[in-house]
Amino acid sequence: MTINKDYDVIIIGSGMGGMSAGAMLANDGYKVLILEAAAVPGGCSSSYYRKGFTFESGATTLIGFDENQPLWKLEKETGIQIPREEITPSMTVRLDGEEIIRYKDREEWIEEAGRVFGNPQAQRSFWEEALKVSDIVWDVSLKNPFFPPQNITDWGRLAISNSPLDVWVLPYAIQSVEDVMRKFGVDTPKFRRFVDEQLMITAQSKAEGTPFLFGAAGLTYTNYSNFYVPGGLLEMINSIRSFIQEKGGALHTREAVTHLSKKEEEFIIQTKKGNIYQAPIVVSNIPIWNMKDITSSEMKEYFVEESEDFDEAWGAITLGIATTDTYPDEMSLHHQIHLEEGDTVPFTNSDSIFVSMSQRGDTERAPEGKRTLNISCHASPEHWFSLNGDYESAKKQTEEFIVETLKQKLPGFEQSDIETIHTATPITWQNWVYRKKGRVGGIPQSMARSLLKWTPNQTPFSGLYLVGDTTYPGQGIPGVTLSGINVYWRIKKIRTELKISDKVFN
Repeated sequence: MTINKDYDVIIIGSGMGGMSAGAMLANDGYKVLILEAAAVPGGCSSSYYRKGFTFESGATTLIGFDENQPLWKLEKETGIQIPREEITPSMTVRLDGEEIIRYKDREEWIEEAGRVFGNPQAQRSFWEEALKVSDIVWDVSLKNPFFPPQNITDWGRLAISNSPLDVWVLPYAIQSVEDVMRKFGVDTPKFRRFVDEQLMITAQSKAEGTPFLFGAAGLTYTNYSNFYVPGGLLEMINSIRSFIQEKGGALHTREAVTHLSKKEEEFIIQTKKGNIYQAPIVVSNIPIWNMKDITSSEMKEYFVEESEDFDEAWGAITLGIATTDTYPDEMSLHHQIHLEEGDTVPFTNSDSIFVSMSQRGDTERAPEGKRTLNISCHASPEHWFSLNGDYESAKKQTEEFIVETLKQKLPGFEQSDIETIHTATPITWQNWVYRKKGRVGGIPQSMARSLLKWTPNQTPFSGLYLVGDTTYPGQGIPGVTLSGINVYWRIKKIRTELKISDKVFN
């Protein structure tokens, strides 16, 4: 059987982690092949076409292009220009009949928080602290591509690249958002509900379980530039795909990897199509839960052990709805809608739903006079996989509840005509983007997980690296993009060391 040896690096999965690593490596002269199991690239950062409309994989926001943020770095290093338009305001939160506008302008937002939640001075102190911590987290994260440290050299790099003036934030790694809310006197029931649901979007965890070091960035992401991609997030992925192809690389869809092994210094990859590839470097963009299913022997043992600590993660219920355009002119594109206190979406653990809308006039997503809406909420994958004969009934009840909530709480929705609706559960997600048990969004934040307990980008198997939302630094498009950048720097470091070694011994 023929083995394809044409590529320097093979990337398993085409989410933003893998695409970012692929672009950086291709720009550095590596010939890159990306293997994607699904019909379209992008994973959870993609779009799909249905009945004349383009929907996103899920309701989502897009940040990371401001200076010292990961997508800024990606574009700066490669010259890629991701198509986008800035949106403002970033989001509207709908809580107890009140509109809370998540302004980008920091002063405007602090004043809004004081108006809505009371105790303006305490709110100001809390948000000023959160913003200071967030700014440092973004800056430090980009300067530390070898974090978490895996050897004495990495520890040395941390010492050299960081300012002693930034160490004041480290205690926040062991203080929860809840702890800091109490410290600043803002832990009121209403503000707690707001914070919990904002953190569920970004950290997959609530105030008591999220370290403030990460929670600060999760709570303030609306105070950075937020963007919209005309035509859908798939256009972002396609712009990176084109760049990799121009550099001599390739991306194959519908080519699921079935087995990964290592022979001497090379990795052997087998795919469902019966193809076999060989390369010295492999970057996995699939979740660590999936890795144990495509490996064997020592590699399998490693991924079994690595994933045991993180065997619980959220799935999602997502709805794609196309409607006639009956929405107010100045309405924001992103909405977090809280349910009434004590209510949850049926068959889920969600106290809110998140809505992302297509921009009026984006005819690549919807014909003129119509809009698409993507809705999501958290759900337990285990529960949905256990429904068996009750699955279709549960799915229908959940869909009807969410549609009714939109009629009551999203301005303009009740007046619209629904053109089409598509509901996905964790089972759908497993079949669609091949994530084990339909887990999306990465590993939830936890106070029990220290900074050094993240799954590292570099594995014990020389040449095998990990990117994506189940490795450091975790969730969201900026997080997985940063993981791709980090892997690029690790590969570059090793290549540099090998060149030095060659000079010494020759």
